[in-house]
Amino acid sequence: MGTRGRKGFRPALREVFSEAQRAYYEDPGAVDASGTVAQAVAAGPDGNRGRSGLARLLEIAGGQRAAVAASCALAVAASLVRIVPYLATYAFASELVACWWDTRAMDARLVAGCAAATLAAAVAGGALSYASASLAHRAAFQILLEVRMALMEKLARIPSSWFSHTRQGELKKVVVDDVERAEGFIAHSLPDAVTAVATPLVAVAAMLLVDWRLALLLAVPVVLSFALLGAALGRPEGTACQVAMARSAEAFSGTAVEYAHGMPVVKVFNRSLSAFGRFERDAREFAGNVRWATEFNARGMGLMYAVIGTQMLLIVPALVALAAAGEPAGSLLSKALLFALVGGGMKEPVLQMVVKAVDLNSINASVARVDEVLAAPEVEEPADPRVPASHDVRFEGVSFSYDGADRPAVDRVTADFPQGTVTGIVGPSGGGKSTLAELALRLLDPQEGRVLIGGVDVRDIASDELYRACSFVFQESFILSATVEENIRMGGSATHDEVVAAAKAAQVHDVIEALPRGYETVIGEGGASLSGGERQRVAIARVMLRDAPIVVLDEATAYADAESEARIQEAIARLARGKTVIVVAHRLKTVRRADQLIVMDGGRVRGRGSHEELMLTCPLYREMVEADERRGRWSVGGRPQAAGRGRTNG
Repeated sequence: MGTRGRKGFRPALREVFSEAQRAYYEDPGAVDASGTVAQAVAAGPDGNRGRSGLARLLEIAGGQRAAVAASCALAVAASLVRIVPYLATYAFASELVACWWDTRAMDARLVAGCAAATLAAAVAGGALSYASASLAHRAAFQILLEVRMALMEKLARIPSSWFSHTRQGELKKVVVDDVERAEGFIAHSLPDAVTAVATPLVAVAAMLLVDWRLALLLAVPVVLSFALLGAALGRPEGTACQVAMARSAEAFSGTAVEYAHGMPVVKVFNRSLSAFGRFERDAREFAGNVRWATEFNARGMGLMYAVIGTQMLLIVPALVALAAAGEPAGSLLSKALLFALVGGGMKEPVLQMVVKAVDLNSINASVARVDEVLAAPEVEEPADPRVPASHDVRFEGVSFSYDGADRPAVDRVTADFPQGTVTGIVGPSGGGKSTLAELALRLLDPQEGRVLIGGVDVRDIASDELYRACSFVFQESFILSATVEENIRMGGSATHDEVVAAAKAAQVHDVIEALPRGYETVIGEGGASLSGGERQRVAIARVMLRDAPIVVLDEATAYADAESEARIQEAIARLARGKTVIVVAHRLKTVRRADQLIVMDGGRVRGRGSHEELMLTCPLYREMVEADERRGRWSVGGRPQAAGRGRTNG
């Protein structure tokens, strides 16, 4: 892998390049068929077929369409105004040529009018451009806010299983990069694109008033450039290679994030890029698709760039022909000046239009990815929601399998979690413990059976009601980049004293007080300034503060040291009074005193009862306890320690 990555990159790139092309030529829909980009764009989350790109973006952002339209109208008005100085120059030149031998005979009013018109056009053009840009930026930032809010609200309604198939980098690209690109397009590219289209059209229209023959010649390169641009960007293969490039860029972005996160492991084991084969494969695929898109567009774009600046190649022979036909010298000279100025300036707006057309293609792909998230299936809300009378939890024949798994993660599980009790779920890794906890919270929906709260199927309980009744702490605690107090409060209305009380109950108050600004200390993204155990205790403090009747703790003490773990156990015992508490644990010591234990293995319940009962009836549990005790006696020197001494694992 490593050798190929260094010496065989170009051959491998050709392989990827040819494979991408071959897939398209064998089946022109193949590029989209694997990713449903075209379907997502065509249908949208509301089934609005045919809307894509900018139209779909404005549809998502709804209320900003009027502001965007006004910005475009102002950009067109600015283009109209910008032609005035050229016409004023033409009028002045015509008068100058007419009075060439006696400039004092020039019409003073005409000269003053030309100067005033030029000054007024400069002021009006600047004001219109400013107003257009201001409206576009305000609309763009509002659209950015509305689209991101729509995405965040959507993500909150998507089943947890959806995220298991979506890498962090891919989701980050949609929420951050793609939405940012859309904002930049509306704020900058869209007004510029309107200006780029309007300027040559206005120029040609104005030139028709001066000399229709020369104006038509001026329009020929513009029309031809438009045709070549459309041919370069509008062919199905062009769309296919753009989609393939966007897809591979998204995959590469996600892989790059994972590779960066795994860098400490790669460095520790002294491995190179070959240690992360998918990174190399995705990089090659992205490079191959970029090359495909580049080579596909090269001919059409090259022809267009060759044609774009040829106005004067047509105008100069035409002026010579007019002179030969007897056109008055004064008129011919004024027209030559005007058409040289206008024709020479036609290239820039057309080039700008090319850039914006490419930007529009990029926006189409970005909006398609946004639409894919917005079109993702949601957790179904009940048509007639019910409110449970109690908070006991019951599983009835529940089964659940992850996509692509060769066996169920939870297989026909029936279990009761009575209100006012603590239930520990134990078992080997991969036994289905965490999946069971997620099913209880409806982060996953069972494919068979029912999960009941107070006798009501969780699918018949409104999401807001369900999550008001539930609190949870997972092994990897989520910490915001905010103050410690904001992290514990999590948007609630608790007072500072209530936050402090919750922190004390979670045994994290002393840690917070030792921070530079106490509860006002801003902790970094992901809780970078807190240890793993401290992050978990902050998460437990949230649960304490929320005081929900159902509490799920998934390895909530995994990072706690022995001393803190004992205090957290006392806090959980106080928290459990009158509540339904479900504790997923690998450390058997943490749940031995639970009201009941459920032993999971292979997705099935292998035993249930108290610690004493399971020691007599469940061989798997007994083996786990014995292994836990052996681990407790383990020492670095490899010699067993006396029972009760040197226990390091808690």
